[in-house]
Amino acid sequence: MTGQPDELDHLLDRMLRGVLLPDEATRLRELVGHLVAAQCTDQLAVCNAHHLPPVAGCPYPRCRAARATGRAATA
Repeated sequence: MTGQPDELDHLLDRMLRGVLLPDEATRLRELVGHLVAAQCTDQLAVCNAHHLPPVAGCPYPRCRAARATGRAATA
């Protein structure tokens, strides 16, 4: 994420107090978008790498073994 580590905290604090300026709101949306994209990329990497080769009975709903047996998460 670009920006200072506490920039997000500062903007969230201003939003919660109801004093967020329009430029700050734009920046907050940008920062949150970066976080969401990073989280999705990370989850996809975990999902794709989990259990190579698949392990039967794995409780992780998105693992390759779950997909092979029809237990894969639908979300």
